[in-house]
Amino acid sequence: MNKLINFFKTASPLILLLLCIGAEIVSKIIEIKLPTIAMGLQLVTFVVFVYALIKFFNSKF
Repeated sequence: MNKLINFFKTASPLILLLLCIGAEIVSKIIEIKLPTIAMGLQLVTFVVFVYALIKFFNSKF
């Protein structure tokens, strides 16, 4: 768990955004057969996306 938290703290916003794009593509692929899991993955993707945007703007200003 500490490695996961450390990854999110040290990763650049660009890597986090690319991770969000990949997770969103995966969630759209599995949306037809597993809609609840896809919805959860989309929620996690949104949270990571917002975190990446906040981290990006904090690093620039």
